[in-house]
Amino acid sequence: MLRVLVNLASNPFFNNRKFYAISLIGGGLVLVFSIANLYFYLAYRDKSLLLNQDLANQVAEIQQLEQAQEQIWKRLQQPETEDFLDLVDYLNPLITQRTFSWTRFLNHLEKLIPYNLQIVTITPKAVEGEIVVEIICNAQSGAGYIDFIFRLESSPDFYGVKLMTEDVSKSPNFFGKQYRMLVKYRAQEPQIRL
Repeated sequence: MLRVLVNLASNPFFNNRKFYAISLIGGGLVLVFSIANLYFYLAYRDKSLLLNQDLANQVAEIQQLEQAQEQIWKRLQQPETEDFLDLVDYLNPLITQRTFSWTRFLNHLEKLIPYNLQIVTITPKAVEGEIVVEIICNAQSGAGYIDFIFRLESSPDFYGVKLMTEDVSKSPNFFGKQYRMLVKYRAQEPQIRL
């Protein structure tokens, strides 16, 4: 038997199920995306509020630290504090000079002096926490002086050798040149500091 689909109604019937299903799915997706956007917006807003609050706290802390720094500078610039700091600056070099071991220094230097070099004066000074020694020596030739400089620079106890002056020797009965140099000395013993 052959079936013929004929709709003889004056208003034909339309099947709207697909349209409603697609509309319902689309509306559901819009609703889900709207809820997700709202959630992310609220999360970022909360995070932004926390960051702003943290920034405000850090700015307040910086202001407190700046005020504390100003108070410390004011205390340090008071006359009695300046006198104390001047006294400390005066005493530290004296302590360094007092703890300077001549025996140890001369033992180190004795090993480095060549046979054809004569030491005239040795003057140690404490400069900015370092011991700087002024050495004036006589040498019969430039080779003796150069050998002495080489030995000083090779020694672990001395560093920063600088020639200051070179002149004809003024020592009686000595023919040669006089050299004045500055050399830094590493003191091996601990130093007392204020």
